[in-house]
Amino acid sequence: MLLVLLAGCAAHAPASGPGGIAQVNVVPAFLDAWEAVRTAPHPDQLERTRQSLLSVHPELFGPEVFGNADALEGNLERLLVEMPRLDPKLRALSERMPGEIERSARRFGEEFPERRWAGPAALSLSFGQFEAVWRTVSGRRTLVLGLDSIAFYRGPYAPVDPLIHHALASALLPEWAGPGPAPLWWTVWEEGFPLVVVRTLDPGVSDADLRLPAEGQDPAYTSALARRVRGALDSTRASDRRAVSGPGQWLTLRVAEAVVAGRSLRDAARLSGPELREAVNRALAAAAGPRS
Repeated sequence: MLLVLLAGCAAHAPASGPGGIAQVNVVPAFLDAWEAVRTAPHPDQLERTRQSLLSVHPELFGPEVFGNADALEGNLERLLVEMPRLDPKLRALSERMPGEIERSARRFGEEFPERRWAGPAALSLSFGQFEAVWRTVSGRRTLVLGLDSIAFYRGPYAPVDPLIHHALASALLPEWAGPGPAPLWWTVWEEGFPLVVVRTLDPGVSDADLRLPAEGQDPAYTSALARRVRGALDSTRASDRRAVSGPGQWLTLRVAEAVVAGRSLRDAARLSGPELREAVNRALAAAAGPRS
């Protein structure tokens, strides 16, 4: 009886890699289930793969990660349509990812030794909704990686460092502590600072690795957006925050580069309050150009 209980605890506990990063990888069990039913009728595929995901770590497929208790149903059905093409990519990525996480985290710890990260990381499926997000899962702040999204958008052998370093850099910044929603100037910093960290730690990183759309590089676009953002610096509207996503991330990168200039990354990560707001404002004024 004791052995059965211990085995159950071991199945639910994150495993630690050689570098000490606690990891949970649900993808191999999913792939095994898919392999067993890949030529079966679709309802059988759906039921078998669904049970494989829910049998050990159901918390990764419920509201704690997706905000919707029924997230698995339609999402899994759509993933199975892609699986004949996605299978080899997902399989290759699942095999290399645990070691890549260890290596990337070790490199990050060299730059930020006071913020050494030991996990947990969940190597999971996001059904195309995200590549890497922070979630509180079973009471622990967890980095959840959507290996299906990474395999689909980046491929199985793309550099993983930019993705992991971006996620860890975003976790360096404190949560917004002011009253009400975070203002736009804070969002600009939240979006831009991790990009600067990745550019610093991974100097060979490409725009594609950072998921930066080419259209955001247009100087006229950047200047116009800088003027708009500067005029709404304290806005908490979702529409203003959306303006600095996608192509707008180029502007957040430029602003963060200007804020970090002359500071170490470690010191920059500690900026907050009026000092940070003014630094963002000055950087936006410079990006907006003479007409600002």
